[in-house]
Amino acid sequence: MKNWPRRYLGCLVINMTWKPKIIAFTCWCSSSGVDQAGFEGFKYPPNVLTIRVPCSAVVNPSLVVKALEEGADAVLLTACKPTELRRIAPSRITEARVSLLRRLLKTVGVEEERVRILWISSNEGGVFSREVSKIVSEVEKLGPLNLRRRMLEQT
Repeated sequence: MKNWPRRYLGCLVINMTWKPKIIAFTCWCSSSGVDQAGFEGFKYPPNVLTIRVPCSAVVNPSLVVKALEEGADAVLLTACKPTELRRIAPSRITEARVSLLRRLLKTVGVEEERVRILWISSNEGGVFSREVSKIVSEVEKLGPLNLRRRMLEQT
């Protein structure tokens, strides 16, 4: 690399800056809020990948772990507010799963802040934008996750 022209080395430094990768599983109701954020021009970091699911309660915790193993630095689950549902159970199931998953991941050294639940209604695009931006900045402070390496170090 010492023979490379300076302009190429400058590109390497720029491309090597780390940005967190965040996966957001959004239920159909809160994904409308995500869409509204785009329609209304609210900005949020582009390194958040949203995946629409029928309900947050159908997101299996093993899927969250798999996302972290495959390189995600954090996972966000958005769910309907329990007060807006006819049946409170789905959002409470998600809340219980996230709580349990956070405790389990803590045993292998994963910070609790890397798995989040966010209550979003279909008309709260601004709330989504603001909260996701806050989560991204917090994960940037935590640094890269590298879950596979952490799990290998535990064994």
